[in-house]
Amino acid sequence: MKDLKMKQTGDMMNELRFHLASNEMKQFLSAFLSLHASDQAAFFLELSEKNRGKVLHSLYPHEFVGVFQEFGWEDRRLAVTYLDSEYVVEMLNMMVPVEAAAFLKSVTRRKSLSLLNAMNPEARAHIERIMKYPVNSSGSLMHTEFLTANIIDTVDLVLKKLSLTSGDHNYHHLYVIDGDRCLIGTVSIHQLLRAESNATMEKLMYSNVISIQDKADQTQAANLIKKYNLLELPVTDQEGIIIGIIKVDDVIELMEERMSLSIESFAALKSGISLASGTIRLVSQRLPWLVGLTVLGFLMTKIMAPYLASLEQFTTLALFIPVILGMSGNSGIQSLSVALRRISMSSVSGKDSWLLLGKETCIGALTGFVCGLFAFVLSNLLLNSSPMISSVIGLALFIAIFFGTITGAILPLIVKHLRIDPAIASGPVLTTLTDIVALLIYYSVATLLIPLATT
Repeated sequence: MKDLKMKQTGDMMNELRFHLASNEMKQFLSAFLSLHASDQAAFFLELSEKNRGKVLHSLYPHEFVGVFQEFGWEDRRLAVTYLDSEYVVEMLNMMVPVEAAAFLKSVTRRKSLSLLNAMNPEARAHIERIMKYPVNSSGSLMHTEFLTANIIDTVDLVLKKLSLTSGDHNYHHLYVIDGDRCLIGTVSIHQLLRAESNATMEKLMYSNVISIQDKADQTQAANLIKKYNLLELPVTDQEGIIIGIIKVDDVIELMEERMSLSIESFAALKSGISLASGTIRLVSQRLPWLVGLTVLGFLMTKIMAPYLASLEQFTTLALFIPVILGMSGNSGIQSLSVALRRISMSSVSGKDSWLLLGKETCIGALTGFVCGLFAFVLSNLLLNSSPMISSVIGLALFIAIFFGTITGAILPLIVKHLRIDPAIASGPVLTTLTDIVALLIYYSVATLLIPLATT
């Protein structure tokens, strides 16, 4: 069944490409608008710049807004370059406020104010309420449309109010409030529909409410939703008044976005995975890192050149350079991945930072010792190396793995202390650093130990 669905989707995409290439826009729009918004977005991002413009100029704002909300932030900013301000304003008026607020925060302040001033007052009020919160706060992630009922309301009265609500929102819970609008309980919609018509919310509600304050970190909200398996998490202000809800879908999107950003930073990229980005743009993002690291590598090679003269008579050592460099880099990547995960999942500071570093230090020492011992034995058994050469290889591998593990753990902690995104401790930087130091360690150990075998 799944294969059939994929085949049908593929056939539809081919049909869309044919209509677009043939300039049959009526047939194209009919087929395009029949797709799910996620499929529309995927198709749009595959198009050339010329065809993207053609599609956009054929769609009304209410037809494109769903597609727009499926884009990542970088793709949204690029899509807006094809549109005039009136078109964008119409879309923002129809967008979910939390999505519109996030988009407006991603553009320049001047552009944001211009768009806000042109919006209708009601939509603007919802968006500005969300935009006042810091980017990483729970308030910036909340939806302002939710259902409330007074503690003394009956089921019959609540259902009548519910029938008058507008929009196509998918509500899961009703939030019970007191006379001061403070959150005191929740009632599931399923429970509400099954209850007796004269039952009050006080009788039906679950009073042990899991909620979060609007200024709390988004990571804390995500942890609560995960821990208690929630579909919605109510958001309150400092007085306990409910002001919004965070949906599990938004948390999943947030985690996916953060993971994407971490992967991009880990690879020394900045918005470099966007499908809408051109080749020149991607090259300009990656090249400075690679050029800088190449220059650093050559500088360190010059520094290490004096070691080579003393090792020329032991050419066997050159065979093991890839092993030393590879294992140092691998241990560093493992340690960096663990540190980034710990930092992204919880707040790591003070004592926790030292515990993390201490644990990775122990791991580096143990894994380095075991791998160094294996290297000593294998170089003897497989390559018939002398005991001294095997000792050089084993000791150098131990120190290189130990250094790589510590470096991978400490880099994100340092940049976090400097209030920089920890993911900036990227793969290329770590790999280059561990390669250079591992090679320096290898040559230093060989220079120190080999003369002992010749005396």
